[in-house]
Amino acid sequence: MCTMPDAARAASLAAAVPNLGVGIHLCLTQGTPLSKMVRVLAKPSGMGLPSVLDQSVPQLIRKLQFSKEARNEARCEWRAQIEFAMGLGLKPTHLDSHKHIHHWPVLQDIAIELAREYNIPAIRCARETRLGIIRSGLGYRLLVTLAYQLAKKLARAGLQTTDWFYGLAATGAFSEQHWLAILDRLPSGKGEIMIHPGQAEGLPANSTRLVAEREIEWQGATSRAVRQGITDRKIPLGTFAGLVSMASVP
Repeated sequence: MCTMPDAARAASLAAAVPNLGVGIHLCLTQGTPLSKMVRVLAKPSGMGLPSVLDQSVPQLIRKLQFSKEARNEARCEWRAQIEFAMGLGLKPTHLDSHKHIHHWPVLQDIAIELAREYNIPAIRCARETRLGIIRSGLGYRLLVTLAYQLAKKLARAGLQTTDWFYGLAATGAFSEQHWLAILDRLPSGKGEIMIHPGQAEGLPANSTRLVAEREIEWQGATSRAVRQGITDRKIPLGTFAGLVSMASVP
C-alpha cells in the first residue's frame, strides 16, 4: 500500500523474498498521494504538510463519476504507486486495491489499462463464494456484482484472476476455528482467501477498523492446526505468480 508511511521498507522487504508473491494494493482513500497531479482527490493536511488522500468510498465515487479531472488523477496516482514499488525492486504478481475500489467500473478500466502497461499479469476479482459466514448488505452485494463484471473484462483483456474468492464476509474473523471450519468446504479450482493478519501493538484505533482482529487473524494464519489441516487435505498453496504460470501451460 504505497501511500502509507512504511511503504518503502515493506516493498524493499518483499523484493528481497521473490517467491513471496506480492501485489500492489492500489489506494485513493488513505495516506499521502505519490503523484504531484493529485488535487481533486486529495485535501490539504495543514501546517505546511503534504496533502492527503482522506475520503470515504462514497465520496471518492462521487468525484470519479462527475469529474474527468478526478479520473485523470486516479490514473496518474495509481501509475505513481506502481512505479514507486517497482522502483524498489518489487515485481508485482497482481493488482488489488484498498477498500476494493478497483471494482468500480471507471476504476476497473484504469486498473486493466495499467496492468497491461506494466506487464502485471493478474488482478484480484472479489467474486465471493459462500463459505462459513454469509452477508447480504447492499454494499456487499454491489461489490460481488461488480466483481463478476470485472471478471468478464479481465478475460477479454487477457489478464488472469482466480476462479473464486473468499474473505469479504469473514473480514476480521479468520481465527483458527474459522479456518478449520472451511477447509473441507473449499470450492474446486484456484481461489484466493483474503485475510488481514498483523500485530496490533502501536496501531492507533482510529487508523483502521481492524485492530484486535489482526492479532486473531495472525494467530489463525500461523496456527499449527491449520497448517496440518491444509497438509492432511492435500490443499496446494500458492500465489498469483503460480496462477499465471499455470495459465500459460498448454
